[in-house]
Amino acid sequence: MTYQPRKILGFDSWTGGAFNFARLLPALAERNMALTILHIGSWGSDPGRPSREMIGDLEFRDVSFYPGKNFDEILALEQPDAVLMLSTQTYAHRAFLRYCKQRGIPTLHLYHGVANVQVTDDTVGSHKIGLVSYAKYALPKVGKLIRRTFPCYIRALLKTGAKPHEWARFVGDVVRQARALPALRAADDAGTTKGAVYTNTDIEHAVRVYGFAERDVIAVGNPDLLRFGFGIEDLGTQNRRTLDLEYVMYIDTALAIVGLLFKSEESFIEHLVQTAQSLRPLGKKLAFKPHPAHDAAFLARSLDGTGIEIVPNDRFVARLKDCCACISETTSVALIPALAGLPLLFAQYGELREQRFGPALTGYPRGYKLENLEDIGDILRADAERADHKAISDWIEFNAGPLPAQDMPRRIAGVVQSMITDAKR
Repeated sequence: MTYQPRKILGFDSWTGGAFNFARLLPALAERNMALTILHIGSWGSDPGRPSREMIGDLEFRDVSFYPGKNFDEILALEQPDAVLMLSTQTYAHRAFLRYCKQRGIPTLHLYHGVANVQVTDDTVGSHKIGLVSYAKYALPKVGKLIRRTFPCYIRALLKTGAKPHEWARFVGDVVRQARALPALRAADDAGTTKGAVYTNTDIEHAVRVYGFAERDVIAVGNPDLLRFGFGIEDLGTQNRRTLDLEYVMYIDTALAIVGLLFKSEESFIEHLVQTAQSLRPLGKKLAFKPHPAHDAAFLARSLDGTGIEIVPNDRFVARLKDCCACISETTSVALIPALAGLPLLFAQYGELREQRFGPALTGYPRGYKLENLEDIGDILRADAERADHKAISDWIEFNAGPLPAQDMPRRIAGVVQSMITDAKR
């Protein structure tokens, strides 16, 4: 007898996170579950997309696919067995979660990075916000907030019988965001049934920020290892003397794009050029691993003739093997060179001088603050003499996450199935 597949609905702001969902398809299919993604790109974050499209084997539907229907009505129509989200703190996501909770639909928050690479336990955070650049980033979104997002969330508060403290939290969040201040704890309605984090280091974050019980947070493995083709055999391969290798890799997290620290995208380019120039007296070249949010054509034009090599995802791990060190901003991708055992220089120079790094990175025994470009040579020479390779190996073993990384989708599928089973009970 053939049983109808369980219906799993993903919810996201756009189609840009497709790869985070797509890798789950085979593992879900093994357990007779089918995944479709609902997104709100037509609200402004991903305009011009078809109302329905296939991205690879994954079906995406914009909210416009359901003309005239709000989130609650879409859920009534689709009747999913479970809902997956990559983030939960925006008002639209919170509205959707409120309706899911009201309908008894189990929800899973899939972390799409390692949160504790950043400072998340104080109001300063990892990045000082440049108010002018932040305004340039935020002001164009105000129209969408007023036309779409606020009405959507207010309707959800009303239809789900929000309590006075929940209305107060909404007002407080609006004021906080207008002042560009972080939230130390997510709103209650940003919580999900369970959470799936990459590694054990983020279990604490999920409990602290989202209010999970520790038993409801599962470490499922680091998909960045899978994404970049980093295998078990690559763990610790650079945990040796690397001083004589030719390249230094720079890993960024698109701070200029979202109005953080850098005044503009052009100032970020100048930051890269200055970094490359500082390496030349050391006989080193700069390789650059860009964040996918960057405009690739803009980067290619801007860096043409600078001698800086732009490294695509499929060459990232191979190029790391030619690197004596990595300079990194606060990104979970920085864990890749750390898991290989390379020296990791925390970028805290120039416009990044006030950038702060979280415990997932600062606990790495081969990690060093880089506050002045002139110090790179001294740092690398000291590392070559004093690196504690046993401590580095121990750190790699603890922070690699459940292995093999290839089984991460199966672990998530198991969590989804258990949520559905518990909900049916």
